[in-house]
Amino acid sequence: MKLILTSFFLLAALTTCTYQRACAQVVQPVDTSISPIRDTVVKYKIVYSADFDVIIKRNGDIIYGLVKEVGLELIKYQRTDIPNGPIYTIPRFEVYAISYRNQVRDILAPVVDPALIRPPGYIDYNTPGGRYYDRRGSFLSRNGSAQLGLGFIRGFSKVKNANDYSSSASFPVVTIAYDALYKGPVRLGMQLAFGSHKFSGQGYNDYDSTQSTVSIKENVFTIHVYAKYILLNTSSAFQPYALLGLGLNTANIRTNQEVNFVNRADKVLLINSGARAVGLGILARIGTEYNLNNRLRVFGDVGAGPAIINLGIAAGVK
Repeated sequence: MKLILTSFFLLAALTTCTYQRACAQVVQPVDTSISPIRDTVVKYKIVYSADFDVIIKRNGDIIYGLVKEVGLELIKYQRTDIPNGPIYTIPRFEVYAISYRNQVRDILAPVVDPALIRPPGYIDYNTPGGRYYDRRGSFLSRNGSAQLGLGFIRGFSKVKNANDYSSSASFPVVTIAYDALYKGPVRLGMQLAFGSHKFSGQGYNDYDSTQSTVSIKENVFTIHVYAKYILLNTSSAFQPYALLGLGLNTANIRTNQEVNFVNRADKVLLINSGARAVGLGILARIGTEYNLNNRLRVFGDVGAGPAIINLGIAAGVK
């Protein structure tokens, strides 16, 4: 009996020892929620400052700025070197963490599939104000831009032999345009323009001894569709562009001619006439925009069109 009890206790002790040894060899599961990218980001040393926030991207890049808004899809911030400059945007799924200037850290939840929170038709084209991010909605609502400009120096005329007359503008050519994001740095839009020009001249005819004075007024109206290409994708407030379009040029011409007979001072002949001309017009211009803030910007361009020089202001349409 004593031998049986001794054997039972030895077997129990051996079983307990074996179980403990097996438990000691259990490997703790690896936290797969921490990706290699996160490990890389965590190794960066964050320097706190009361002057700026630190945005840490999942690819390891670090952005210093002033965070304005953390949305469900985009994070908005301003650059530290341009305190009153434009608002920049960055997709939230690209950001791992934000360290604020008050030393508060905001670790953003990882995104398994970035496409789940991207807007439909998302285009990764970051410029001041995020103007070239695609947005939800129809084509016309994708980062629309309304523009109003004034043109100087006549670009075209339907008056025959217009260069033989002295000319002046009744008022600058007024241009109204609207364009929207199409794809990447390309925008599509439409432009309307109208203006008025005056021509005058005098001539003497030896054959019948007449002195003629001509006064011509030309009202022009143009409509063009165009494509606008942003030449440089930079963080600068200046954004150079090239513009090419095709449309119609129309002109209403009113001519008043006074004929005086040299030998008959009491005889004056007045001739009034009118004409209308329509033709194809090419819009080819190059210029630059300057961002005043995230909504307003001024622009200037030169080239072929209703006027040689065009200056104006543009406003983003949400």
